[in-house]
Amino acid sequence: MENTAQAGNGNETRKNKTRGLFKVSPYMVIPSRVGGFSLYLKQDDNLVLYAEKGELFTPAHKERLGTLDVDYLYVKAEDYSGYATYVQDNILELLDDETIPVRDRARAWNDATVSLARESFDKSLPKSMDKRRFRKIQALITNSLKFLAREDALKELGRFIADGGELFHHGIGTMVLTVSVLSTFVNEDSDLLVAVGVGAMLHDIGKLELPEELFTRRWDGLSHSEQEMVKSHPALGVGICSSLPLPQETLQCILFHHEREDGGGYPSGAIGELLPTYIKVLALCNQYDNLTRGSGGRKRLTPFEALTRIKSMRNAHDPDMLKRLITILSSAELT
Repeated sequence: MENTAQAGNGNETRKNKTRGLFKVSPYMVIPSRVGGFSLYLKQDDNLVLYAEKGELFTPAHKERLGTLDVDYLYVKAEDYSGYATYVQDNILELLDDETIPVRDRARAWNDATVSLARESFDKSLPKSMDKRRFRKIQALITNSLKFLAREDALKELGRFIADGGELFHHGIGTMVLTVSVLSTFVNEDSDLLVAVGVGAMLHDIGKLELPEELFTRRWDGLSHSEQEMVKSHPALGVGICSSLPLPQETLQCILFHHEREDGGGYPSGAIGELLPTYIKVLALCNQYDNLTRGSGGRKRLTPFEALTRIKSMRNAHDPDMLKRLITILSSAELT
């Protein structure tokens, strides 16, 4: 999402009028839906109320926007959670609407997903992951499968999901790549795609139980006991989600996302022939996203540099899955 807030001081009244605003595509106005947020137009530096919170959107709203040739509407920060919920509730209709440009659909998907993922990884909440949030993540991924399988959608999503250093950003990026690779050969099994997609998004949730600074330092700079703490995060993640109705595949994704084809991973050290294919895909996409995001105190690598690094690891990853990832990245012009 793009926050248009400007840092102001002194008498910068004109700038302060636009602080705490979020850009919203006019395509997000769906007739026959009620918005739990107010929408504004911006004329010069002034905000003009376009639709009031709780107002039913009508075809006339949509037609008026077309007449006015509006590029963006605006939602105030205090209403943003209502907007995110609105998009989450209507995401399937939005993603399937071919009259909406793919870029606008990708932005809407990113806004909805970031809002939900941030809430799920929020340490300040009494319980970051509960059944309600799990069901919402499950529904979001279910309704996104068709869109995520499109090359043009992945290309546009790449503009949004590549940045951000929070755990939930990494979860989103890993989930998109994992589902995209899996869709090349299990597209008939939507239940598996959803289960693995949820597991991919939540795979690092166990890190919430450990000191954050452990994950901002290089691996070779950690003591042996600190490395063992880091290695405990998959099991801790399963513990956090133990009260949720998770499919076996989701739990396996959380527990085994650091396994390697050559048996050099953790926590089980299982070799490739003992690992489910979706775990191999997740482990690969997890490492690729970590490398290109610059996680763990490392320099952020370009896609080419990250793929070169992964190839140099010889037997760490399934070569067929690596070829599929490279093909998808190339097709979506993300390399």
